[in-house]
Parts: sequence; structure tokens; C-alpha cells
Amino acid sequence: MSGNALGTNQLIIAGTLTKTPRVSRSPAGVPHLHITVEHRSLQTEAGLPRQCYARIQVIASGIWTQAWSEILTVGSAITVTGFIQRHEDKNGMGKLVLHAQKIEQV
Repeated sequence: MSGNALGTNQLIIAGTLTKTPRVSRSPAGVPHLHITVEHRSLQTEAGLPRQCYARIQVIASGIWTQAWSEILTVGSAITVTGFIQRHEDKNGMGKLVLHAQKIEQV
């Protein structure tokens, strides 16, 4: 099955960091930046205003993420672009995680 057989998987979200960034490394030595982004906004749905709230874990992988680990702090306003992937914790509970391909400060 090719990478786009089922369509596009892209998410762009703006928000603020709610936890201190954490860096880990894969067994192959690839750096991973772990951050949590909280989004709050007012959206229109069915012609009516709706308060929106979301909190999502973000993982950014690769050398480019090391600079971000030194720049980002709790409360930093950022926009993250990437794709979502299902992850399971050690208890088998699934959650969606945003794999960042681009991070911008707002």
C-alpha cells in the first residue's frame, strides 16, 4: 500500500506549551522532542459560536528538534504542522499523537 493510498493526514494546530519539553533518543540515536500543546479558540459550527479546547501530545524527531528543546518553555505560543498517529501506552490505551514536521513560534 502506498503512503497516500487512503488520503492526506495533516494537522495544523496553534496553542501554548503546557509542560516542560522533554528530549529522548531512540535506540538508533535519533533525538525526539516531546511537548504538549493546548489549543483554545472560538469556532463557528452550524452558524453558532462554540468554545473549542484540545490538548495533544507532540513528538518532533530529528536533529532539527534540538534547537527547539532549548527555545521552548511552558507558555510558549507555537503553531505545529505534522501528521497524527495512534500510539499505545504500556497498558494498551490508545491516543492520537501529532508528529511534528514543522514548528513555528507565534
